Amino acid sequence: MLRFLSLVIFLFTASSAFAQTTEGVVLDKETLNPIYRANVVNTHTGRGTTTDTGGHFAIAAEGGDTLLFRHTSYMTEEIVAVFSLSESYKTVLLLPVVHKLNETTVIGLTKYQKDSLERHEFYDHELTRQIVPPAPKFTGMGCAGCFGWLADKITGNSKKPKRFRNQFASEDEMKFIDSRYTMSLVMQLTSLTDTETVAAFMYSFPMEYSFARTAGDLELKAWIRNNFKEYKAEGKLRIKDYPYKPVDKK
Repeated sequence: MLRFLSLVIFLFTASSAFAQTTEGVVLDKETLNPIYRANVVNTHTGRGTTTDTGGHFAIAAEGGDTLLFRHTSYMTEEIVAVFSLSESYKTVLLLPVVHKLNETTVIGLTKYQKDSLERHEFYDHELTRQIVPPAPKFTGMGCAGCFGWLADKITGNSKKPKRFRNQFASEDEMKFIDSRYTMSLVMQLTSLTDTETVAAFMYSFPMEYSFARTAGDLELKAWIRNNFKEYKAEGKLRIKDYPYKPVDKK
């Protein structure tokens, strides 16, 4: 029992010593205007918050934790929490998502962005509420937050909402990939006309979220064409998938 109590006290002390709060502001990289309701998530702890009308945020983090900054109208940004005098207050710049149609540049919300925004608003409470009790802190002879923190460690109450947030983020990434890597685009760039074969091709060459997020239209098309060449070279096409039927030689 004494050994267990010593372990608990050590954990309290370690958490109190290393847990800190990262604060800062999220701005539009082009206009430097504050971004309202940007999601900030500590991928290590699963804790999340959103920026206020001034773009400000505050989130618990330890040195080395990865902070994820997301907004449906901006490119996702990741930073690693570093605590020093020069980085006591962080400024995070997000690049707006720009869509080009012919020779006209349109900055606005796509169907994916509108759907994603609606999903984030619908699940706002689950995505932004604090699900992990703050790290305990010793105050004189007492300990603030010790029982809540220890109870969560024992019961694991925060595991379910953490899984939900991870699943939500994963689904959001898949929806974004699906908005760019479409069957119609594959059919346009290849000789494939059968949806079953198109699906098989796309399954054989899945697209990474990071590439879907950063690739331009020309890069995306080149990626599909190059992978289709490899797909044909592997001999996975069936007779009906070729644009012309072979002529039997007698």
